[in-house]
Amino acid sequence: MQRNAWLLLPCLFVAPAVADAAPWWGEASLGVLSTSGNSETRSINGKFALNYQQDAWRNVLTAQAINTADSGETSGERYLVTDKVDYTFSGQTYAFLAGEFEKDMFGGIRQRTSQTTGLGRHVLTGPRHLLDIELGAGARQQEAQESREKDSDLIGRFGLDYQWKLSDTSGIRQRVKVESGESNTFTESVSELKLYVIGNLFASLIFTVQNNSEVEPGVKHTDSSTAVNFSYAFGAKPG
Repeated sequence: MQRNAWLLLPCLFVAPAVADAAPWWGEASLGVLSTSGNSETRSINGKFALNYQQDAWRNVLTAQAINTADSGETSGERYLVTDKVDYTFSGQTYAFLAGEFEKDMFGGIRQRTSQTTGLGRHVLTGPRHLLDIELGAGARQQEAQESREKDSDLIGRFGLDYQWKLSDTSGIRQRVKVESGESNTFTESVSELKLYVIGNLFASLIFTVQNNSEVEPGVKHTDSSTAVNFSYAFGAKPG
C-alpha cells in the first residue's frame, strides 16, 4: 500500500487534542473505497473535517486523500482541500467565501482550483431537518488530464446541503455542488448515511458522483465512488 494513503492519519491524534476546545468540532475518518469510471480498483481513503463557529461566524475546513495501488502501481490518486467561511447577517441569510483545490491524477480534470463568494439561506433549521441553499460566483483555474492544457474562467456556483436526523444514532446527508463556466460544468453529488456505533465512533456509507461536461477524448465524463468509512467525532457541535 502506498504511504500516501495514510497522509491523514495524524488527524486521528490531533482530534482528541481539540475535542474540548469549544467552539471547535469535527471528525476524522479512514475507510475502504471501491471506484468505477476512470479508475476501477480498491483503495484506502482518509478524511478530516474541522469546524469553527463563534456567534454569526462559521468556518469549515475539509481535507481528503485517496491513494490506490494495483499490482504495485498507483492507479488512483486524488487530493482535496476546501475551506468555506460564512457570516449570518440577517435571520437565516448568510454570505460566504469559499476556496477549493482538487488534484485527481486519474479523473476527468487533472487539477481544479476555484474561489467563489455569494449568498446562502438556512431554509430548514431543525431539529430533524437542516437545509442550506447557496448561489454565488467566482473564478476557476483547471488543468486537462492528458494534454495538461490550462485555462481559467468565471463561474457560477450552486450549492445544496440537506441533513435528515433519522434518530439519535443515525442520519442522512445529501450535498450537491455545481460550478459552471464557459470551459466546463463541474457537478458533484455526495450522499451519506451515518450510523453511530458507540460513543463518538460512527460508520458511514458514502456514494459520490462527479461529472465534467467537457473532457478530452478517451477520458470519461463521470466518475463515481462508494466508500465505507469508520470515523471519530470530536468536540461539541452548537445546537
